[in-house]
Amino acid sequence: MEISKIKKKYKNKWILAEVLKVGKLQKVLEAKPLIISDDRDRVYRQLSKLKKGSHVTTFYTGEVPPKGMSFTFNVNIKI
Repeated sequence: MEISKIKKKYKNKWILAEVLKVGKLQKVLEAKPLIISDDRDRVYRQLSKLKKGSHVTTFYTGEVPPKGMSFTFNVNIKI
């Protein structure tokens, strides 16, 4: 499946996919989704279980924050 079609079909998801076709400069053009998840950590856990040497890619299909944007997180920890 073309990467553009994967991004349209699975909006705002983390994808682990087998690479099927690459273009110039090794840009992934086509891939077969293996894991589709809202949870990035789930994708990375599955990535660590793959056979060594597997030709895969991971990517997020949502919007990436614009350059220069910053975030603030508030964490309350009770000890």
